[in-house]
Amino acid sequence: MKLKRIIILVLAALLLFSPFTYAFVLINEILADPPATVLGDANQDGIVSATQDEFVELLNFGQDSVDLSGWSISDSTSVRHILPGGTNLPGNNFLVVFGGGHPSLTGIITQTASSGTLGLNNTGDQVTLYNTFNQIMSQVTYGSLGNHDQSITRFPDGAGQDFVLHSSIAESHGKIFSPGTAVDGQTTISVVPEISSLVLWQMGLLLLGFQRKITTNKFYDSKHG
Repeated sequence: MKLKRIIILVLAALLLFSPFTYAFVLINEILADPPATVLGDANQDGIVSATQDEFVELLNFGQDSVDLSGWSISDSTSVRHILPGGTNLPGNNFLVVFGGGHPSLTGIITQTASSGTLGLNNTGDQVTLYNTFNQIMSQVTYGSLGNHDQSITRFPDGAGQDFVLHSSIAESHGKIFSPGTAVDGQTTISVVPEISSLVLWQMGLLLLGFQRKITTNKFYDSKHG
């Protein structure tokens, strides 16, 4: 136990010199299959689109604002979005990247895919968030769960290890997605991961020469594993 405490203290001290100490940003919700009805207008621009209403929601579950300028989002095919300069995500807040259109979500940070589309496959894909050092900061792999006319999301927001259908969560009150908010509609959250977990997570970047792949969640459908 004494050795373990010493190791954690040493790692924590080293983290003081790491630029990623507070970069606790992950993929929190994905909509790959917007419904074809009026309910599918996820970006609220008045137009229902199978491509423009797709979205990837990011969550900063740390306390401090994170500069996401130059970070990118890819699917299993290619880079779909590069976050522009000046993109700062406050602590305990969300940012939503839509496939396109003209997002009109009041009080929510939104962007549209710089490539023109997110290109998410309904029946299975891999969505990855990279930082400016091309390191994987968050990665989600899903199967047929994404093909149900609704989003898949972590629950609890920012803390859940598995992704589930949005409407299956009691707090959603039957809603099929919640871009830019927690499942219950709150625009900010409070997630307090264990300190030791955060230390070990960040130390991966240092110990592996900044080549570490940080996989915050990999969800494999049993039929597509």
